[in-house]
Amino acid sequence: AASLLVLAGIGGPDALRRLLGALPASLSVPVLVHMRLDGGRYGNLVKQMSRVSPLPVQLAEAGQRAVPGEVHVLADDIGVRAASDGLHFQSDADGISLASLPAEHTALVLLSGADLAHVGPALDLAAAGAWVAGQVGEGCYDPAAATAVVAAGMVAGEPQELAQAIAARWGEQDDNGEAP
Repeated sequence: AASLLVLAGIGGPDALRRLLGALPASLSVPVLVHMRLDGGRYGNLVKQMSRVSPLPVQLAEAGQRAVPGEVHVLADDIGVRAASDGLHFQSDADGISLASLPAEHTALVLLSGADLAHVGPALDLAAAGAWVAGQVGEGCYDPAAATAVVAAGMVAGEPQELAQAIAARWGEQDDNGEAP
């Protein structure tokens, strides 16, 4: 069950817009977005991101499955469970646990404002085979977590550059799984 998980926070909406806007419509994995928002206005975030994303954007709900080629915005109380048929959303007071993701099929991007508490688990995922990247550049207002993963040797780039790397990994295939 491959997936792309994007973590963000302060300064994150702009970086998230730039990342999602640069992803190809042909992306073959689900995109999970977790961004802490004061007041939990995730519906507004879904609307904002729908305007720029070539992929459909929706709010993740407990009991749903993560759909390839769609963006799922995770509220603070939604976690993820890996199953044989993909990733499923579940109610979880602690939110998303990086350790619950299948490392060898996971790409993880830390954007501006990503929580420092995610750095250790992100590097653990990387050690187990995940592709992990951090945002760098002028638009990164709260770079602590992103800089920490980059300093540990992970991929670094502006949001658009990271989107291109993700597209190269998962977006360039037609329905038969063959390169164009």
